[in-house]
Amino acid sequence: MDSSLLIKKCNEFLDDLLKFREEISLKFSKNTNLDNATYNELIETLNKNLEVLEELKEKMELQGFDTPYVGVGKLKGCDEGDLYEIKSYSSYLRRIVDEKKGVLERVKYAIIAHKIALGHLQDPAGNKRLIYFLPYDGSNKELLSNMSPLCIKTYKKLLNVLESEGKGILSSITMTLIIMNNGKKTFKRVKIEDEDYEGYIKKNYGDALITSLKKNYSKNKLLTDSHVKKTLSLAYLMAYWEEVEYEIEKKLKNELSEHQRSLIDKYKNTIMDFEEGEVEGGIIDIRIMEELKVKRIKMNEKLEKLGLYVEGRPIPELEKSLNIEREVSEKLSFDIIIKYISQDIFEYYLYNTPDERARSNMFPTILINPSRVNLKWMRIEGINPLDVLDIKFLFERELPKYNITLKNIGGAALYLVHDWDVVKRYNYTKKEVEEILSSIAPIDEIKSILKKNNIDLKKLEEYNSIKKERTKKFLGALGKL
Repeated sequence: MDSSLLIKKCNEFLDDLLKFREEISLKFSKNTNLDNATYNELIETLNKNLEVLEELKEKMELQGFDTPYVGVGKLKGCDEGDLYEIKSYSSYLRRIVDEKKGVLERVKYAIIAHKIALGHLQDPAGNKRLIYFLPYDGSNKELLSNMSPLCIKTYKKLLNVLESEGKGILSSITMTLIIMNNGKKTFKRVKIEDEDYEGYIKKNYGDALITSLKKNYSKNKLLTDSHVKKTLSLAYLMAYWEEVEYEIEKKLKNELSEHQRSLIDKYKNTIMDFEEGEVEGGIIDIRIMEELKVKRIKMNEKLEKLGLYVEGRPIPELEKSLNIEREVSEKLSFDIIIKYISQDIFEYYLYNTPDERARSNMFPTILINPSRVNLKWMRIEGINPLDVLDIKFLFERELPKYNITLKNIGGAALYLVHDWDVVKRYNYTKKEVEEILSSIAPIDEIKSILKKNNIDLKKLEEYNSIKKERTKKFLGALGKL
């Protein structure tokens, strides 16, 4: 298919998806409890859309839409008489390149939006509200351009959170050894990729002495795909912005007097026509700069007539009020959105096994096993999510050695870190969790690891029905097989 026809086909399909996004947002955003028929219809539509989008993406990449500048370079050896024609042709090529890049980007964003929607719809713990605010047509940039400066600032903060880097998987171990060779000591520096470094040394160097050891970890971002980070941040913003505005208004009524709020209203009504963004960054035509300078002078004159400015500066009470408003707005907007993201990602790790996380599309490209540093931003009222997930991930590593199921281990982690009220809050039953605790309690190796994680072993020991030392040793040996 000719590239221009492919671009046209993509844009037409994306325009249809815009109507689809608007339709489901109007129909269902206030009611996340879908009946079976509507649920199945939505799943079917999303899957069909995704199939078309994946096909379009593949065709565009085959035609080089992801490398549109290949073959577009400077022309050499041309006569000066051809210069105008060359410039015109270069301008045409740039326009085509921008079209190709733009439509491919939109398709990529649209694909991610569909995958996230399917992930949250099909997972029992998925955030059903989120699916009605996802940009299914890939119009992320357009949606952002219509947002307020506060919304944009919050969006950037969310991106930073989702890019959190932490200690990743163990990549290698660097050691310095003392090796005995014909009665003489020899120093040797080795780098290995085997986690069992003691076994490696014994096999290759015998009774060598380790004088220094450094474990090298790869650094991993929580989410590796920029399209995923941007789409999630945007969707959460749109899904909960009404709540943000309501809470900001409520807080400001307590923080500011009626007079202070009236000063802010007068100030904002006056500067409404002045777009600050026009003078921020980039290269601006000098004539536009002059126009903006005149506009700013007129605006300052009007503010001074209203008694809001003196000698080009806001009066102290207005300045104080604006500072309070800014601090309250920025803090609440971030805190509210991050609360919902924290809860969803926490439940994603709590309820799902590593295999389930590897297959899930709730948070595409998210780390299957993140470190504490990756999740240090989490905020959940009444619980410590990092401590709970540390224990949950520990169980995921250790319990398979003893043929203990990973089902309900999230509830066991919640109990060991907190109490039964928190277990109930996350919909685990006491009976389910007690079965897991009874399986873990006799295993001394696991208890030893839990103790290092500051877990009160008394909470676990009461479920230890196996008291015989021989049985405990058998279980320990089983884990080493």
